Amino acid sequence: MQIVSFSFLIFFVVTVGVYYLLPTRIRHIWLFAASFFFYFSQGAAHTVFLLFSILSTWIGALLTEKAGERAGRKRCVLAVILVCNLLILLYFKYIGFFTGERLRSPILPIGISFYLFQSVGYLIDVYRGKVSAERDPIRYALFVSFFPIVLSGPIERGAHLLPQLQTAFFETVRFDADRIRDGFVRMLWGYFCKTVLADRIAIAVDSIFAAPGSHGGAVLFLTSILYTFQIYLDFAGYSSIAVGAAKTLGIEVVENFDAPYLAKSVGDFWRRWHISLSTWFRDYLYIPLGGNRKGQTRKLLNLMIVFLVSGLWHGAGWTFLIWGFLHGLYQVLGILLAPVRKRIGMGIFGEDAENRASVRILQTVWTFLLVNLAWIFFRLGTLSEVFTVFGSFAHPRIGELFDGAFLAAGVNQAEWQLILCGLVLVFVTDLLHLRGVRIAEWISKQMLFIRWPVYLAGVVLVIVCGVWGPGYDAASFIYYRF
Repeated sequence: MQIVSFSFLIFFVVTVGVYYLLPTRIRHIWLFAASFFFYFSQGAAHTVFLLFSILSTWIGALLTEKAGERAGRKRCVLAVILVCNLLILLYFKYIGFFTGERLRSPILPIGISFYLFQSVGYLIDVYRGKVSAERDPIRYALFVSFFPIVLSGPIERGAHLLPQLQTAFFETVRFDADRIRDGFVRMLWGYFCKTVLADRIAIAVDSIFAAPGSHGGAVLFLTSILYTFQIYLDFAGYSSIAVGAAKTLGIEVVENFDAPYLAKSVGDFWRRWHISLSTWFRDYLYIPLGGNRKGQTRKLLNLMIVFLVSGLWHGAGWTFLIWGFLHGLYQVLGILLAPVRKRIGMGIFGEDAENRASVRILQTVWTFLLVNLAWIFFRLGTLSEVFTVFGSFAHPRIGELFDGAFLAAGVNQAEWQLILCGLVLVFVTDLLHLRGVRIAEWISKQMLFIRWPVYLAGVVLVIVCGVWGPGYDAASFIYYRF
């Protein structure tokens, strides 16, 4: 059962309806049962590893807390549970990479990177004394397997989500038509981004990148930009569905995106892109490595380590490793060259260079191009394909943009117009969001005869223009495989 399917919508409506009919003291049991059923529907074999992660970290947290001031015992428990969980992750995701494909994992449990990071982060927080160990195994199992986030995040923290799974919290959650409406609207936006835009863009991107050597640099560069939007719309779309689904239940999960392509630097980009993962690496890897507390050189080294690990987290391959390396390099060079860039900017634009709109636009465009360059490594499967694409940039063959071949890459003219209009809408929405304006909130405050036609139009647009039906492989979101 994919989130982009009618079966999920039926499951979701039933889950929400029963949730509000049940006594508050057993709502967590119902949500766990629904979450387990949802994950089980992805494949029975996958469930074994989810249960292992839940049980091992739940028991590990109890033992860690029981150890009290006995630091040696606490470290031992933490080390054993961490190693067991991370070895599972290493085997399923990286055994082929580390053995030169001589060994291969028969399956890759869906969402394993997300729920392992969530459960491991909780265990570390208990070890650090930032959160108390959860005694109720059902509540903890729900924390790890909560169905809106178990497949692709956001990666939640125990201190944020666990208090919302307690009976005392559920007693404050009453059926609220406005909140449920807002949750459905947020989900609708996610479905629009995914089915109407990302999956249409994917058709053209897949068609052209399937044979990069057959196209000139201009077509491949434009395709790389399309992929840059595709992965954003795909993953941000999933996150919107997750946030909206949780909101209908009265539960708040963290936001994962904050207009990332309007960032003015790569560092700013990572404060806006996949926020839950970025902060996870900050708190559980960068800071333990020393963060910025041990001098400039160590800080830059720690940044490189974090982004190399981030690259491998996304996938077992040299292209992912180079993608992570590039983002680390961008940040290191950005820090080292900051004084030079500031002097150059002041020399060209004057003392108030940082406040000029033209400078901010240039910074945003430059950051976007750097991020786009790195996404090429992320998207293509082999280094030879990457070198083919970069080599083609020396031979742009501009005429291919106008001979109809590009526009015929599996997407017709009407669909291109839909994509273009949709991208403009996303850009305007992100720009307004950056300025503190929430379109959904603005619409919700309009009169009844205005807002409901807008909502119905959105539903019709997703149903009519979204990619639905038996011939559609509900495309598994890009980040499912991570």
